[in-house]
Amino acid sequence: MLDRAALGQKKRLDLLLACHASLAAVSGSLATLFPHVFGFFFGEQWHGSFRFNPDDGQVKITHVVIRLYGSLILGQAFVAWAVRQSADGHLRRGIVRAYCLVFTLTMLVLLRSHFTDEHWHWFNLANIILFAGLAAFYGWFCYFSPPPVFEGLDKAVS
Repeated sequence: MLDRAALGQKKRLDLLLACHASLAAVSGSLATLFPHVFGFFFGEQWHGSFRFNPDDGQVKITHVVIRLYGSLILGQAFVAWAVRQSADGHLRRGIVRAYCLVFTLTMLVLLRSHFTDEHWHWFNLANIILFAGLAAFYGWFCYFSPPPVFEGLDKAVS
């Protein structure tokens, strides 16, 4: 049985995965079904209505990219939720490392784009802060948590 500190870390990791899964499910669904909600991050202007097939060719391409990324985010929600129930420590640690890398790289790409492209709005700081936070949280578990933290809760209490 784990000591109290390790059990607390294990519960925090499961809470992080649950919050991540929930937010990813909502944002992924919104991006897939309503790409207009995220279009303003790419410089899209309000044209008076949310149309599923806008007339502007560039906006259509942007919406396809947003829908594709939204689909990946929605799938990621299922991965994050499912890994919470896994007792395999190697799998859980691998997922945490992968998320740390993905969110760190995403933050760096957004930072570069924010300061070098003219179409990025200051609203993008919210995205940069979001991905920096996710990278930091997953990084903390990745680099500062002992291996038993990654085993499932069923191993901690049995």
